[in-house]
Amino acid sequence: MTLLDQFLAESESVAAALVEDDGTILESNLALGHLVGSTPSLHEIVVPAQRAILTTLLTEAGPGWHFVQAGLVRSSGDVVDCRIWAVVHRDRILVLAEPLRRPGEKLNALLLELNDDLLKARRELGAKNRRLRELDELKNMFLASATHDLKTPLTSILGYAEMLGEERLPAGARGMALTIENSAHRLLVMINDLLGAASIMTGELKLERSQTDLVSVVRQAVDGIRPAARAGHVTITQGGTESAKALVDERRVLQTLDNLLSNAVKYSPQGGQVTITCQTEGHDVSITVADTGIGIPASDLKQLFGRYFRASTALDRGIEGTGLGLANARSFAEAHGGRLTCTSEPGVGSTFTLVLPHG
Repeated sequence: MTLLDQFLAESESVAAALVEDDGTILESNLALGHLVGSTPSLHEIVVPAQRAILTTLLTEAGPGWHFVQAGLVRSSGDVVDCRIWAVVHRDRILVLAEPLRRPGEKLNALLLELNDDLLKARRELGAKNRRLRELDELKNMFLASATHDLKTPLTSILGYAEMLGEERLPAGARGMALTIENSAHRLLVMINDLLGAASIMTGELKLERSQTDLVSVVRQAVDGIRPAARAGHVTITQGGTESAKALVDERRVLQTLDNLLSNAVKYSPQGGQVTITCQTEGHDVSITVADTGIGIPASDLKQLFGRYFRASTALDRGIEGTGLGLANARSFAEAHGGRLTCTSEPGVGSTFTLVLPHG
């Protein structure tokens, strides 16, 4: 009790008094004086209507703590709701009074505490977000730099492989040259996908538009994919109008068609058919790439153009890919003010339609 006595004497928040059975105050601490001022008896500072409650508490006081709730009157006349505790102490009764905050005060204190927690969490989240943005920028810089450095030697490999394929070589050597060319073309498509994704993610995608014959661009894309089509025993057919001019970025359109044709060949079985058709439709040019490949489940179509997404039919067959090509292709189409859509049926094939405005 010595420690308790010291605490009660020095406490500024807990009002304490040592009283007789009738409530006469023998000793009190400063906190009680601050709460209700100087008084000879507890009964004088309790709201008159609740004095009987205090009398009962003092009468029933014993070796264990008991409490009641009652209002104490300040010297100013204000009433403070308190929880009043009592316990027998050295043939006297020790009484403690704990002011109760009003519900509004309690709610305000709780909101202040919650606001402090939210501010702290917000600061921590802000720091983490800044770090994530820094890491994302570093990733994009590395992606753009690494893929650009890879593209130069790969272009040379692809060029020499094409030259070897035109030479009079033994059948075995000619097959090796075709394999090199096909593999190099696949790598080039993947690198272009990575470069395209980097430019989109960093907001540096810029179109260099010029009047372009899209039929000629289609022809370039078909010529580029033929080695892979021959290796996979897939037939490619080009059809549609003889000329369709539009104000576009030829390089981005060619990259889009390379991706669509590469997918069509890659996902078609031996003996499959790929048809690419270019048509003029009012103020637009429509390029359709249809294949007789493995198709795409309806559940995957909504996510098909998401970055890094791979259709379940491709994953089940272990077909390689970055999952960036179609996301890039749609971004390129939309940057032109056009659109890219797909219809598909598993086991039957897929049809991709690229629509570009004339300009």
